[in-house]
Amino acid sequence: MNEQNESVSQDTSDGEVSLRQLLARAIRSEIEAAETYRNLLEKDLPEETRPKIERLVTQEEEHEENFRSIFEDFFPNSEIPLPERSEIEVPSEIPQGVTPDEIIEKAMETEREAENFYSDLIEEFEDKEVQRLLGYLAANEREHYEILKVQLNKLE
Repeated sequence: MNEQNESVSQDTSDGEVSLRQLLARAIRSEIEAAETYRNLLEKDLPEETRPKIERLVTQEEEHEENFRSIFEDFFPNSEIPLPERSEIEVPSEIPQGVTPDEIIEKAMETEREAENFYSDLIEEFEDKEVQRLLGYLAANEREHYEILKVQLNKLE
């Protein structure tokens, strides 16, 4: 059994395993979202859109670090059991011929799903500091959605 599986199986309460899995899923989601925006930056975008997308990459990376920090607080010195994929549909690989507006529309859907994910996670935690962080992240995902919406309108 590898160290990752051992650390998960050693948890005795369902809540602890659930918390471990939820945090790992949140980290994976942030990794995938940042990658989506990096891929979008490789496309032909209006110059005014580019800095907005670059900022989204930075924010998603910050969210990932926040979740890694929360994980470390709850499970010191434990390996994070990252899933291969999050359950949020993220277009990490962008096929040739896809237009920037199609990518932005998909990213908007992803941001809405992420907002709902973080909002739903609030119910899973009793720690008020973690609840505030999740509320903040949900609000950030909503802001990302609105930024993308404005950029999409500029492309049309």
